[in-house]
Amino acid sequence: MKKNKKSKLKIYLLVTLAIIIILSIAAYATIKSFRLWVDDKIFRKNVTENTLPAIELNSDDSPISFSYSNFIGVYSKNKLVVYNKKAEEVNSLTLNITSPIFSNNGKYLAIAEKDGSNFYVINSSSLIWQANVDGKISKIDINKNGYVSVIVSTSAYKSIVIVYNADGNKLFTNYLSSSYGVCTSISTNNDYLAVGEIDYSGTVLKSYVKIISLELAQTKADEAIIYKKEISDNIITNIQYYDKENAICMLTDSVIKVSTTDTTELFKADENTLFLDINIDNNISLIEKQSSGLFSYDYDLKFMKTNSKSENIYILENKLPKQIVADYNSIALNYGNSVDIINKSGWLEKTYTSSQQIKDLIVGDNIVGIVYKDKIEIIDF
Repeated sequence: MKKNKKSKLKIYLLVTLAIIIILSIAAYATIKSFRLWVDDKIFRKNVTENTLPAIELNSDDSPISFSYSNFIGVYSKNKLVVYNKKAEEVNSLTLNITSPIFSNNGKYLAIAEKDGSNFYVINSSSLIWQANVDGKISKIDINKNGYVSVIVSTSAYKSIVIVYNADGNKLFTNYLSSSYGVCTSISTNNDYLAVGEIDYSGTVLKSYVKIISLELAQTKADEAIIYKKEISDNIITNIQYYDKENAICMLTDSVIKVSTTDTTELFKADENTLFLDINIDNNISLIEKQSSGLFSYDYDLKFMKTNSKSENIYILENKLPKQIVADYNSIALNYGNSVDIINKSGWLEKTYTSSQQIKDLIVGDNIVGIVYKDKIEIIDF
């Protein structure tokens, strides 16, 4: 009898605990005041200026700051200083660059001279190789395995796309004689290169998405283009591979998915779409305006999966950010004196408040830099 009573009591306690957990989760998801209390008192999601690790900046040196992986980079006077999430300097690299452009993917970072001929590839905080090209670099992209694609302009061609492997060996060159290359991306298995092009020569502007087999490009160049899609009266602005075969492309007013065989429209923007981005891993992120009264609006931040119809929503209510920066896992929203960091599941990671205006935001995989004139404060999550 005693054993039966203990078993029943145990079951009762477990059921009660399960009910409390379910009700707490439901309250956290639906009741704003309760969610704010839990975020502040239990999860400690609220942080403030001057309480975080900080990197000092000398504004006289015109520093350029950026984030990649779990590092913050500060570039000025031909020197790149790399800091970890504790604001500790981990390396200092001398680079021959005046006007840098960047591409990062996981632990890899590529830095090129805008309209110059040289670029560098960094793994974590170490320089692993560098190269020079004939022509002027307009764009550089690196995939998570360290493969690099560079778009170059020359006097003979509107654009040239050059691809390198992770060891810095040139694999092939693709020449564009009638269109301009604007963006590139290499698949996660290093099999395909996606190239976004624009042709301004006709009466109707045309964009193209081209899929090139890296293997065929090195052996049978005339057979290397395995798929090409023409898009009339629309401008391609970005392209990203998130798996082995599918590239996600952002156009002026829509997002499409391009494989080796076909094209599918994933999202069409309208007058209520205020922000659209494809830099979050395997997601389309957007902010939509919703009417909440005669002359008032609320705003929703949405994350839409590119491989399914599922989506996650974070309600911004009537606050519209002044700056929005998205990268890989999260999106940072700058309201001027505060920042919200939202993950791709639609949950708040951190809220940051400041006594002064925030100049800029830089976002890495699990790190956000709050940039001021004289410092960068680092939020780690």
